[in-house]
Amino acid sequence: MRNEMKKGIGSAVITAIFLLLLAGCGKTADAANDTAAPGETEELQFQNEEVADPVDTSTAEKNENADIPEAAEASLEEKIASMQITYRFDDNTETLDGTTIADWLITLGDGSVSVNEAPAKEYVAGLASKYDTFGRNRSFKTHNGEQITVTGGDYGYWMDRVSTRQELIAQILTGESAELTPVYYSTGISYDVNNIGSSYVEVNIGDQHLWVYKDGQLVNETDFVSGGLFKGNGTPEGTYAITYKERDATLVGEGYQSSVKYWMPFNGNIGLHDASWRDSFGGHIYYMNGSHGCVNLPPAKAAEIYDQVEKGEAVVVYGSITKEEAMLGLSMADKATAAEKGYIPMTPEIQVYILEQQGFDAETAAALAAAQQAAEGGSAQVSEDQIAETEQAVDQPSEEQQETEQPADQPSEEPQEAEQTDEQ
Repeated sequence: MRNEMKKGIGSAVITAIFLLLLAGCGKTADAANDTAAPGETEELQFQNEEVADPVDTSTAEKNENADIPEAAEASLEEKIASMQITYRFDDNTETLDGTTIADWLITLGDGSVSVNEAPAKEYVAGLASKYDTFGRNRSFKTHNGEQITVTGGDYGYWMDRVSTRQELIAQILTGESAELTPVYYSTGISYDVNNIGSSYVEVNIGDQHLWVYKDGQLVNETDFVSGGLFKGNGTPEGTYAITYKERDATLVGEGYQSSVKYWMPFNGNIGLHDASWRDSFGGHIYYMNGSHGCVNLPPAKAAEIYDQVEKGEAVVVYGSITKEEAMLGLSMADKATAAEKGYIPMTPEIQVYILEQQGFDAETAAALAAAQQAAEGGSAQVSEDQIAETEQAVDQPSEEQQETEQPADQPSEEPQEAEQTDEQ
C-alpha cells in the first residue's frame, strides 16, 4: 500500500516537473522575440534563404556576358549574308544581294568585320556609268514633232561616287536590308529617255523662237534675240537647267551693265531675261545685233514666263547655224553692212554693190572692185585715189577706140564724095 502511494507521488512529481519545463521553454522564446532589434528576424530569415540557394547569380551573369561579343560578331556576318540593298532608278532597279556583299567582307586585326572598298567602288562606278546622263547627247522631240539629238549642256544626273560608296558601306555594316538613293552633284527630272520630264523650255536659235511647256502642255511662246552670231557671242546649244529665278537683277559683263526685271539663268551667266531696250525680236537681228549670249525676251513675255518656269526645269537649246550658213540667207544690203563692220570678208561682189550704192555705174564699180582686190587682196576698202584713177581710166578711150571710133556727126570720106558727085 505504502509502495503504491510512493509510486503515485513520484508520478505526480515527474508530471509537474515536465509541465514546468514546457512553460519555461515557451517563456524564453517570447522573451527572445521581445528583445530582438527591428528587422533582425527578417534578416535572419533572408540569410537563411540565401544559404538555402547555393547558386551564384552574379557569376552566371558574367559567364553569359562573356559570350556576347562572339555571338554578336557571328550574327552580323550572318545578317550581312542574308541582306539585300536596292537602288531604284524610276522603273529600273539594281539589287545588291548578301551573297555578293559577303565576298566584300574582311576581318581586321582586332577581330572586327569591315568592308573592302575596292569592290564597293567598282559597283558604284558601274551604277554611275549606266545611269549618269550629265553632258550626254539627248534625244528630244521638238514642238513640231521632229526627233532630234541635242548635244552638250550640263543637265542630267551626275553621281557623287565617293559619297554614294561611303553610304553603301555604312549600310552594309548595319546588316540591315535597305533601299538607298545615290548621292548626286546634279539631277534631272526623271530617268526617262531625255531626263527632262514634261515641263521645260524649248529654244530654237535658228528660228529665234521659243516654246514653254508645263506638264506636257504648251503655255507660252515668243520670238527672242539671242547671242550675236557674227560677233562670236552665239548662245551655246545643249540641255541645261534653270539655276534660279531673280527679280530686278543687274547683269554685268565686259563693257556692259544692264538692269532687268526678270532674270532666269540656265548656263552660267547666260539666261532668259527681259530686254526693254529692244524694239523688235526674231528674224536675223541676232546676226549682227545680238546679245552677249543671253536670250532677250519682250518684257511682257518675260514676265509671263518668269511665273511659268521653275528652278531645275530644263532649257533645251538647239538649231544654231554657222556664219557661212547665215550669209546664204542674207540680202546684199545686209552682207554689205556686215562686211563694212568687219563681221564677214569684203568680197568683190559686195564691193561692187557698195560702189553702186554710192552712185557708180556697174562698169566702174566692177573695175574699182577688181583693182582693189588685185592691190589689197580684198582686205581693205577702195581708196579715193583708186576711185579717181578708175574713173579716169573708164572715161578715157583706148588707142583702138580712138582709131576706129569717130564722132557720130562727122561724115565718112566716101559719103562726102558721093554727095559731091550727085550735086554735080
